Amino acid sequence: MNDKSIRIKAVLSLGILVGFGAVSTLASWTGQATATSSISTATVALGVGGTAGSASSVSYQMPITGNNLFPGATSASVVVVKNTGSISAPYSFQGKITESGSATLGSALGIQVKTGASVSGSGSSVTCSGGTVLMTKTAGSKFGSASATRPLTPGASESLCVQYSLPVTAANALQGASTTIALDFTSTVGS
Repeated sequence: MNDKSIRIKAVLSLGILVGFGAVSTLASWTGQATATSSISTATVALGVGGTAGSASSVSYQMPITGNNLFPGATSASVVVVKNTGSISAPYSFQGKITESGSATLGSALGIQVKTGASVSGSGSSVTCSGGTVLMTKTAGSKFGSASATRPLTPGASESLCVQYSLPVTAANALQGASTTIALDFTSTVGS
């Protein structure tokens, strides 16, 4: 072996030893952190019923005090609308008439919806006493546009009194007629 080859072998051997030493002396320290967000959405929901405690259903048949209307008679009923959602949400309502048969009793009725009113009277003269008028449908017409929006916080409710009247000028053809009057409540948030 010559001197040069011994030197090359010595350098290569030294490189192997240095390489092992370098690998065994390297240290790697790490740290980690994670940030997360749990996201949920709100609910927008309305319930209706006869009282604030029972206003959790999406439909309610309003019992009418003073049924069997005749010309000049009035009748009334109360419906409670409640925010059953998780956020404050304004609501509005729209009246709707569904006639039964060819008679137009729904169109012939005068209807008024009030807040802060109570049902009073008896027999053929049952009315919504006091309160503030939110919507009026005059006899011989259809319902107009939806009511102005009304605020409701979560769990809050509003009692509405609905008064029906058949004018003294009601047509004789309305005898025995029937109709369905509905108030459709809508709550919308966002754009």
